[in-house]
Amino acid sequence: MDADLGDGLSLYDLVAADVDLAHATGCVFEDARLNAVLRGLNETERRVVYAYAEGAGTTWAEAATAAGASDPHALGERVRRKAKRLAAEQRRRVEQRRA
Repeated sequence: MDADLGDGLSLYDLVAADVDLAHATGCVFEDARLNAVLRGLNETERRVVYAYAEGAGTTWAEAATAAGASDPHALGERVRRKAKRLAAEQRRRVEQRRA
């Protein structure tokens, strides 16, 4: 969960400390920002994020391997970039609403 998504952002920034990603009912979380990021990912990409958050890999490629990717390096990097981009967009929207 503390893995860097870039710009000092981590999954901790998007999810409450007591959320269990593996056991969330219907994959809906209390934090709307996390839900928005996860909605932006397809099922395979979400499996990589969950594997990464649960510590199934210390790198995105390892998480992609744990999620069953045939090309874990490419998928891991794509998911890392996409999650970072989606998280940045959520942060931008929050800041925009505050202004």
